[in-house]
Amino acid sequence: MAGALVSASTGAMGSLLGKLGAMLTDEYKLLKDVRGGIQFLKDELEVMNAFLLNMSDVEEPDELTKLRVTAVREMSYKIEDNIDKFMVLVEEHKSSCSEAHGIRKLIEKCNSLLRDIKTRHKIAKEVKDIKNQIKEVSDRFLRYKTDESCTSTPAKDKVDPRLRALYKDAMELVGIDGPRDELVKWLNEKQGESLKFVSVVGFGGLGKTTLASQIRIKLGATFECGAFVSISRKPDMKAILRSILSQITKQDNAYSGLDDIHLIMDKIREFLQDRRYFIIIDDIWDSGTWETLKCAFVKNKCGSRIMITTRIVDVAKSCSPTNEDLVYEMKPLSEADSKKLFFKRIFGCEESCPDNLKEASKDILKKCRGLPLAINAISSLLATKSKTKEEWDPVRHSIRSSNAKSDIIEDMNYILSLSYFDLPYHLRSCILYLALFPEDELIERDRLVRRWISEGFVHGKSGQDLVELGEEYFHELVNRSLIQPERIGYDGKAEYCRVHDTILDFLIAKSSEVNLCTVLTKNYKPDGIVRRISLMGTEYEDIVEKLDLSQARSIGAFGGTKRLPSLGKSESLRVLDLQWCNKLENHHVKDIVRLYQLRYLDISFTGITELPSQIGDLLYLETLVTSYKLRELPESITRLCRLARLFVGFDCELPDGLGNLVNLQELEWIDALQSKHVEELGKLTNLRKLKIQLKTNKIERNTLVQSKEKLVSSLCKLDECGLCSLSISYYMGDKDGEEPFLPALDCIREVHVYVEDICRISRWLASLPNLHRLTFQYPKKIEHQDIDMIGLIPNLLELSLDFNPICGAGVRQLIIRCKGFQQLQRFEVYYASMGVLMFEPGAMPRLKELILGCFKVFREKPKSGAVNYDFGIQHLSSLARLNVSLWCIGLTAAEVKGVKDALKSMAEANPNRPTLEISK
Repeated sequence: MAGALVSASTGAMGSLLGKLGAMLTDEYKLLKDVRGGIQFLKDELEVMNAFLLNMSDVEEPDELTKLRVTAVREMSYKIEDNIDKFMVLVEEHKSSCSEAHGIRKLIEKCNSLLRDIKTRHKIAKEVKDIKNQIKEVSDRFLRYKTDESCTSTPAKDKVDPRLRALYKDAMELVGIDGPRDELVKWLNEKQGESLKFVSVVGFGGLGKTTLASQIRIKLGATFECGAFVSISRKPDMKAILRSILSQITKQDNAYSGLDDIHLIMDKIREFLQDRRYFIIIDDIWDSGTWETLKCAFVKNKCGSRIMITTRIVDVAKSCSPTNEDLVYEMKPLSEADSKKLFFKRIFGCEESCPDNLKEASKDILKKCRGLPLAINAISSLLATKSKTKEEWDPVRHSIRSSNAKSDIIEDMNYILSLSYFDLPYHLRSCILYLALFPEDELIERDRLVRRWISEGFVHGKSGQDLVELGEEYFHELVNRSLIQPERIGYDGKAEYCRVHDTILDFLIAKSSEVNLCTVLTKNYKPDGIVRRISLMGTEYEDIVEKLDLSQARSIGAFGGTKRLPSLGKSESLRVLDLQWCNKLENHHVKDIVRLYQLRYLDISFTGITELPSQIGDLLYLETLVTSYKLRELPESITRLCRLARLFVGFDCELPDGLGNLVNLQELEWIDALQSKHVEELGKLTNLRKLKIQLKTNKIERNTLVQSKEKLVSSLCKLDECGLCSLSISYYMGDKDGEEPFLPALDCIREVHVYVEDICRISRWLASLPNLHRLTFQYPKKIEHQDIDMIGLIPNLLELSLDFNPICGAGVRQLIIRCKGFQQLQRFEVYYASMGVLMFEPGAMPRLKELILGCFKVFREKPKSGAVNYDFGIQHLSSLARLNVSLWCIGLTAAEVKGVKDALKSMAEANPNRPTLEISK
């Protein structure tokens, strides 16, 4: 896979090799000498690609090697840009010929022949120039060739910084007591039973090694023998097993001569056979290493324990595979413990911090976000500086901009780099790409994956769904603890992520090193080649104006960005992402029609109300996300033969000829009952995700009957062709007395219903076999039988009832019985009144999250006794999270406290002890 995509390690080399291979086919009709030149380039670049791949795993290359790698990588980008220009000319030629008719077609063929000759001679000249450049680079480095063994700097006499965690004095540690005592308690349970495993998981720098060391100190004397071994990314299994054997037998050098791995394992097993032992395997990187190591451990009945630390969730789970084992997720330090650790290192205590540094301290701690590694590194750095605001401010903004060099900062970067170099090549590009997003940004998974695809970072086998593959990349980065998951969906997968500020600093530095991304700072010198850049507000507008963006492949903008650089000069641009830049207007995108390489355009949540009429000229465009202010798309949009993902607002008018977009895989939203769309939809047989609106009350009855029949035919065809997900926003008007007309298609996954009386649609909903998500908007009438009917939907995972905040719902009580909603995992209720909702014992047995939004609490005056707020939360046996926002208008503080106390009591009475969040 690494040889077929754009990567941080190899630049554009992989994708370039694929394009050169395509040019050697008959389709491009190359001159004979040009074909020979292309073959030379392909052969030469394959060798360069192998060189770059080899160098990508050298963590500290020497200076000459760095220069050579940079030269080869940058050359690959330059060559690809030239090849892409040629391929655009070919595409334009084919497109113009296919559109011409009659006498115009004859004229076009003649003109095309002349252009074809010019184009072929032009590419011949460019190929010759590229060959000369390659030879020049090769000759230059040949003149200064060194011994092959000198591709990296001499090894430093440096101790792995993680080793120091084993010998830290407990008095120096902060926030370790709680996790230590919790795990010690678990390890001490059931002492006479079989071997148990505990895995501690979390990203680098959280203090896993320190925690394991403190547990060893606390428990070591209660076991007959034990060992503590740290694992490297490329472990020497014999050395590790010899170390374990030496530690458990307490014979340091007795087994140094043993070289047979099976014999070492046998001796370990023989010694542990009847002993109670405690083994700690620290920082394990893959399941294969664990599968080998565990062969050495005997499953005796002596109450033995094995503890594993890792950065990778899947490894933690494989090391603790049974319900009797434990996977412990390491958490960042609390705010109080973070302050204690930070100020203790610099001033001794928080009270000794000068007033002029308190604001800077607050900002620095916010950046560290409870990561002990970062707090220790930055506080140690600041302890060596004078206690002035001028000295602290650079560190306050980022470690990078402080230009500080210290051993502990280098140690921190080393620990983070271990996770980076453990990544496969394609994931290194994906993680470095996150350097383009601002600090603390909530990054949408779908947006990120689509940008990866457009950049060429995601490359699958023929016919493989690139979106699904990109989502696998995303979840693998979550699995490796490199990005923090946010907003976990009903499927257990994160819909968003964040990047820890310390990791982001590392990514920015690393991406700058390989020139993958450019992140502007006040001291940035606008004289280098910019490949990818983000514009964050107006802070660096003067610098942006001086940048050469002619070779830029990605431009993103955030927040208060008011203007863009001249886009017409960025002919290599693949990605233009302007999401949420609401100060940008139509004139900012007038030149996008000149961006012939553009793959991704996002103008959502901007002030842009129209797109250029010639947008159909962007023949490579794959993803288009429009603004909700956009009322219609240009007719030329139907010429975008490579368009795979089209997202428009509810009120956007789509042009005739939608069926021409035969490669479309995702479409959102379309008013599906419009007569010009119903048949066109059936032509989009490559669709995998579709979101439609059904507005039955805005169409004349005769037209409506015909549209319904045609739409059913189109949707049934798409269902048969592999449509995976159909989402429906159903507007059922007062005058439309009919029940839903759509059949129970397998592809229907999501339905949003705007209806006053639920009984009109509940029976149809219950017939949908794969409906996962259901939302009712402003229902006025709900009967008990409606709730019972909805509860019969076999695979419903998420349900939302959004009542009218003014009128309320015409229902006295919603009783959730034990028979329905067997698969439901998330339940949201908005603007309901306390006393309306009631859960019976056994209700919603798999419900994990309950959200009560704007929950209304009214004064009740019972004749005797206290107000009863109990509505059965304790009966939800799988509940993990309870989120309540209270509507407290008209209530006293005492009454609000009474409601909060009641909610806490119900949550505590739940056997699953869900987390409770209450807001007003």
